[in-house]
Amino acid sequence: MRQPIYTAEDVRLWEQRWFEQGNSSFGLMCQAALLMAHHITDIVRDTDSICIWCGTGNNGGDGLMIARYLHDFGFDVKVILPSPPTTSDARRALAQTQMTSILISDDINNAPPADIQIDAIFGIGLSRALDEDYQALIHRFNDSQGLKISVDIPSGLHANTGITLPVCVRADVTLCLIGLKSGLYGSASKDVVGRVITVPLIPNNGTIHPIAHLVDAPPTLPPRKHTAHKGDFGSVMVIGGHPHMGGAAIMSAESAMATGAGRTTVLTHTNHHPAILSRSPNLMLGDIDDADTLNNLAKMHAVCFGMGLGRDEWATQTFKRVFDHLLANMANKAVILDADALWHLATYPLQGKLPQKWVLTPHSSEAARLLDTTAQTIEADRFAAIHALQHTFGGQWVLKGANSLVLDHTGALEICALGNAGMATAGMGDVLSGMMAGILAQFDTSSMTAVALHAHAGDLLAKDGARGLSAHQMPHTIRQAVNLK
Repeated sequence: MRQPIYTAEDVRLWEQRWFEQGNSSFGLMCQAALLMAHHITDIVRDTDSICIWCGTGNNGGDGLMIARYLHDFGFDVKVILPSPPTTSDARRALAQTQMTSILISDDINNAPPADIQIDAIFGIGLSRALDEDYQALIHRFNDSQGLKISVDIPSGLHANTGITLPVCVRADVTLCLIGLKSGLYGSASKDVVGRVITVPLIPNNGTIHPIAHLVDAPPTLPPRKHTAHKGDFGSVMVIGGHPHMGGAAIMSAESAMATGAGRTTVLTHTNHHPAILSRSPNLMLGDIDDADTLNNLAKMHAVCFGMGLGRDEWATQTFKRVFDHLLANMANKAVILDADALWHLATYPLQGKLPQKWVLTPHSSEAARLLDTTAQTIEADRFAAIHALQHTFGGQWVLKGANSLVLDHTGALEICALGNAGMATAGMGDVLSGMMAGILAQFDTSSMTAVALHAHAGDLLAKDGARGLSAHQMPHTIRQAVNLK
């Protein structure tokens, strides 16, 4: 499934065009609140008490109207309203709520205990850093007991980038109005948005275009024909492995084989050949120091390069020799540049842009080196960063992390919502590079196919707990992932 993702500005424009057609803004607030109230009743128990924390703007107005509807449904509802509403619709919502017996208090330090805490403090318009009073309010909300539900977006989270300003509500559920916002899928967002439920309200007239699409389910690969043979499933070459670092190339090659690649060759230092033969005798071997072995590149359907290559003089010379051969022989085929290949690329005198079929897979620190900035800057706006990488270097990009981003050669952006924190361990990137080479060698498909299957394999591996996962365990679950039906 691919769900469209929008910026906050586009959603506001979406609303404005609705109002310009003569539709009521307060009517839309009431409609939104009623739909959210019904979603809340699906989540909570009939006996649960509810406390709704409201801000001064229209997000607070949404919260006040939710209070009114939940009260009408028979729930025990209380409201925390630290300051009076400042918009006309929010004031009308307050008047509606005051017509009931709902307790409304401005004392955040004596908020009544409740089973359900609802955050309606800030909406998508927040882009400034919160002052100390609002930071204290959000800390007080987070410290309260009970299931936490955010209206539209967790308060304090930037609606476009997903950074915190500098703190935000930690929600268990987010009820996202109209359309999904990109800020719900920044890397830091995964820890604070909880389960995201879309609450559609008004039709898109076709002029509001998404900036990305969300992939939240693993893809399925086509079945094999019974008459097929290994030559039908692509040839992969894995190139990497410093004389003192062989594990990365081995894991990458084994992952390529686990996708079903027909033939996989590991071009690595001879120091590692005995280990590879003892672990995986089905892998073919080549000497990375033998220039003649690069003549086989033209026969490959996909290559991944850089895993465990190192950063010393030997690695620098090896990178240049291999990279030049790749440009000469694999310009129209899938090449995945990962790990130390990205480190060397940052200072390589590249002539023009990289080929369209090449895929580069940095994490935020590697992306920062490529763009001559800091990892913190990359994480502050991952969406801008991945576009900057493509603008600078060409090719296709995967910006790894929680909610990995995939940008194809046309500029189409996808977000992978699969994966788990247990995958933050050494070697997972090497596994992804091998998986991607294996899948792209077999299928005419997007890089997201490999990213999503890699993340799903990690989720399968984490079924018994995310802590303590090891990348070398992945081939078993990769086989499960690529055989989904």
